[in-house]
Amino acid sequence: MEYTEDFQKAMDFYRESSPKQRQHFLSLISDTLTFWDGAYEYRVDEEVGIGFNGIYHQVNITNE
Repeated sequence: MEYTEDFQKAMDFYRESSPKQRQHFLSLISDTLTFWDGAYEYRVDEEVGIGFNGIYHQVNITNE
């Protein structure tokens, strides 16, 4: 399967980076992330931020 050039770059970054590097990247872009559930919009909680929860990245959100 062929990917677009931009998507391939993103996949290469994911495959070639460590979990800590991915965590750092998420922290760098956290002010641009928006989540919604159809009724409410959420942003990354600046007080708690993004961290590890076991092997997973935990993105703490707030609707304030």
